[in-house]
Amino acid sequence: MKNLIENRVLLAAKTIWDYLKVGMPLQKADGMLIFCSNDLRVAEYAAELYHLGYAPWICSSGGVGRLTYDLYHKPEAEAFADMLRCRSVPDTAILIENQATNTAENIFFSQQILKQNHKNPASLLVLQKPYMERRTLAALLQYWPEMPVITASPPIPFKTYPFPGFSREELIHVLVGDFQRIQLYAERGWQAPQQIPQQVWKDYLYLIQNGYTNQLADASSPPALPLF
Repeated sequence: MKNLIENRVLLAAKTIWDYLKVGMPLQKADGMLIFCSNDLRVAEYAAELYHLGYAPWICSSGGVGRLTYDLYHKPEAEAFADMLRCRSVPDTAILIENQATNTAENIFFSQQILKQNHKNPASLLVLQKPYMERRTLAALLQYWPEMPVITASPPIPFKTYPFPGFSREELIHVLVGDFQRIQLYAERGWQAPQQIPQQVWKDYLYLIQNGYTNQLADASSPPALPLF
């Protein structure tokens, strides 16, 4: 019975993962924008795409994160920029936005950095963790609808995504929380609404019923958004 429940949990989590990962085809763009996090593999992938000629510059966006300060001891964007340099991306191709604390700020503050550096892209390749693709796209559609974007992520499958310091159990909790925000943030006007298939919704409820609730948003304490 335990194995049956575990397999059912993994199947439900994989359904959520597949929904949150949009999987848009890669295209070359005028610039690349990274929304930083605890996963430096995104920066490694950005460097790979840079060297393949997908974009001539990379803007790394992310401030001091609640879950990443003890990991990096510096803003996420600066840690990601360090990784880009380690992968031979020149400083002349790196822009750093080191103040953002949520996805909306990633967008607003990056717009300011691009303007300050005289970047006026007609298209962007935006990189995130695989399970953050849909939320990132929904936020971009809400706050930067005029910008043509491709959202992408490192080609890491659900089964092998966990890494040291981030277990499979933690991943499933995060998937449930990120899925909840697809619906919740659209209701609050913070993201463009996304169509949710019935099976995805059922699997989300199943995971909640099985205790995967650690990363659910507190509806009484919405995250602060910058005022412009």
